[in-house]
Amino acid sequence: MSSCGRRMEPAGYFQRPNGEYVLIHQCLGCGFERFNRIAADDDFELVLTLPALPPRTSSEVRAERWEEELQETLPGTEVA
Repeated sequence: MSSCGRRMEPAGYFQRPNGEYVLIHQCLGCGFERFNRIAADDDFELVLTLPALPPRTSSEVRAERWEEELQETLPGTEVA
């Protein structure tokens, strides 16, 4: 669950270099993302109907959010 407590929905999936598939859930309120490995009892065909997204880590997502927040706080600020 996200910190805002709103509902989360599947937003897409990606495949890790080791072949493991990861489902991405996104909060409908604040946009927070959570990564979940696909389990054996998940409907894999249904997962594949979601958008395929580029692989990323939770650290990369946090860095992107911090950059967005910084740009909102200090307009015109470029983060390298």
